[in-house]
Amino acid sequence: MIERAHILVVDDEVGPRESLRMLLKPNYDVLTVDSGEAALQELGRFHPDLVFMDIKMPSMDGVEVLRRMKANDPAIEVVMITAYASLDTVKHALTHGAFEYLIKPFSRKDLEETVNRALLRRQAEIGRRGQLAMLAQEMRELTAKTRELEEAARREVAEQCLRVVQLSILREISRGILGQLDLSQLTESITQSLRVGLGYDEVAIHFGGERPAVDDGPTAATCPIRSAGAVLGYLTVNNRPSARAIDPREHELLEMLSEYLAIAIQNSRLYGQIAETKQSLEQLIRSAGEAIISVDRSDRILAWNPAAERIFAASEAEMLGTPITGVLPEASYRQAKAALSAERPVHSYEARAPRRGGGEMELAVTLSALRGGNGQVEGILAIVRDVTSQRELEAQMLQSEKLTALGQLAGGIAHDFNNLLQAILGYAELMARNPDRKDLVRRGLEVIERAASDGSETVRRIQEFARLRPIEAFTSVDLNQVIGEAVAITRPRWEQQAAHLGIRLELVLDLPPLPLVLGRPAALSEVFTNLILNAIDAMPNGGVLRISTADEGTDWVAVEVSDTGTGMPEEVRRRIFDPFYTTKGEAGTGLGLSVSYSIIKNHGGEIRVESQVGRGTSFTVRLPTSQAPEGEPPRPEGPERQRQGRILLIDNEPQVLAVLCEMLVEAGHAVTPTVGGADAVAAYAPGKFDLVVSNIGMPGVNGWEVAERVRAMDPNVPMIFVTGWGLTEKDRERCRTLGVRHWLFKPVKPAELHRTVQDALAH
Repeated sequence: MIERAHILVVDDEVGPRESLRMLLKPNYDVLTVDSGEAALQELGRFHPDLVFMDIKMPSMDGVEVLRRMKANDPAIEVVMITAYASLDTVKHALTHGAFEYLIKPFSRKDLEETVNRALLRRQAEIGRRGQLAMLAQEMRELTAKTRELEEAARREVAEQCLRVVQLSILREISRGILGQLDLSQLTESITQSLRVGLGYDEVAIHFGGERPAVDDGPTAATCPIRSAGAVLGYLTVNNRPSARAIDPREHELLEMLSEYLAIAIQNSRLYGQIAETKQSLEQLIRSAGEAIISVDRSDRILAWNPAAERIFAASEAEMLGTPITGVLPEASYRQAKAALSAERPVHSYEARAPRRGGGEMELAVTLSALRGGNGQVEGILAIVRDVTSQRELEAQMLQSEKLTALGQLAGGIAHDFNNLLQAILGYAELMARNPDRKDLVRRGLEVIERAASDGSETVRRIQEFARLRPIEAFTSVDLNQVIGEAVAITRPRWEQQAAHLGIRLELVLDLPPLPLVLGRPAALSEVFTNLILNAIDAMPNGGVLRISTADEGTDWVAVEVSDTGTGMPEEVRRRIFDPFYTTKGEAGTGLGLSVSYSIIKNHGGEIRVESQVGRGTSFTVRLPTSQAPEGEPPRPEGPERQRQGRILLIDNEPQVLAVLCEMLVEAGHAVTPTVGGADAVAAYAPGKFDLVVSNIGMPGVNGWEVAERVRAMDPNVPMIFVTGWGLTEKDRERCRTLGVRHWLFKPVKPAELHRTVQDALAH
């Protein structure tokens, strides 16, 4: 019966220790211990053939236990087990005689293959040592025999025995050199073994392709060390001092030794390259500006470079073994880790994390999956960059861009208002000079009213954009009528341009009946006015402006505005709706088309452009159709009874106060106008007024204070706020708290004022 091999398992953790025991016990005698000291005590009793030992153990680590075991029995084969040991530790273990190392976790197949190879080497090592012992014994016997036959064949027999021993030792040297990794240690080991074991007077290894200046002869030999046809160096031996000859068979074995030496040198150089690469990578990691953190499958930190120490203000010793979620927000880390896959092995994201010493920092994080030989994720590599300063700089640049944009916006608004004021002032002066021309007065009043309405629409849109005013409700709109008004507004402009430049501009309208759309007429009029003016500007040499509408029959209507002008290149067409992008230089603001795009989108529609250089441009606007808004209250059949009331009117601007007072008096109300909030509060008494109408923004006692003081005297009197600044959601909530249920935005039209006053008096 063949005796079962003895295997000793040394691990301070019971889980790995018992796992190995269960895997090995069917085929081997297994003994487990939990420390290096216990393992050393069991050597004499258990006599293991093979030892599996963890590198990292308390009290005495695996390398120290290995050194003591090899000192006790060099033939014992030891396999080191590691989960996170460095390459230096593994190399240190191998240089102290370890047979192999396994990295946790390892497969059963890897374990069985390692056991088989180790036991085979153990048997071979024991056999070689037995052979050496037997050869030594034979040498002693031969020596004794030579003494007996000294008279007959003393020299011949002695030399023959010496050759046998030399050949055996040479074979052992050839087998042993393959385990050497350090080139200097390899050279010293070979030369020392040949001098001591084989009795050569001088032994040297010369690296490089140049042959050493050593003359071969009966007492000297030079053997090239070759690998893949290249000469790595030369092995030289010299016995000239002792004059002992080197026979041809010994020379053959020296050449064989040179072949093994070539393999060993290649292994040593590869190891050196690996060591240099490792050192280079470690230097890169140490000098990297980003934090480089590796974590295991349990998300615990295994590596922590100097940049991580700087970014997180924590040392490597402090962070190793701790969860990475201690420095990266857990929710975003878990989400990013879950996004990693074989198809997407890298995932980047940004997160905010608290900074030691107070405050927060912005982090740009890149996670990479680290996969083992079996393709399973063994850990995560996190590269973290502190982008706090970068984000602050970006915010400053964004603020600067906003201020620039605000300046451009203000310039555009000033341009539009100057045009409106020009029309108002021009017609006001003409009417003042010609009061008897009724046609001029009527036309002037229409232009002034339209200009004021357009200015009010611009202010309203800005206030809606700034959320200072509720978005105006949509009404049913006839697009053909809106287009007709836009044509009427722009006609003087393009007729004047045609006359001034001496060109011919032709207008073609194709406006069949359309279903109504839901929208704001003034806003849609602004869109088509912009499109018409842009088309005119695009035809400096004349051309045809065509406007057509169509019922698409799928709850959509379309409007096409096309010209035969200069057209635009593709790079301009792609940016045509960008805010502040203009091709007109200082003559343009870059707001017309971007505002038009925003208006159409707010109406639930779409706008697109097609253009070819030299052939013209076509804009197509599509809007959804709709009937009258649902829930629109029915119109009363007879005249509605108008309520008259006693109204306290408050405003700090005399002109505004006067015109509002005129509107209210014309409607039949008894009005008490007051300039400023202080006079109004002094004039108010419970039961004296049916309604209070107050401006909000006033010096001294403003509208909010007026409402608070009036409410303190009379909690039930209805109030209306009038403002030119607009109201935020917070302001509107404050109005509701004060019991102010109605508010108006300047400029206020008579019909709007009358309707709001009637609603307030009714409640």
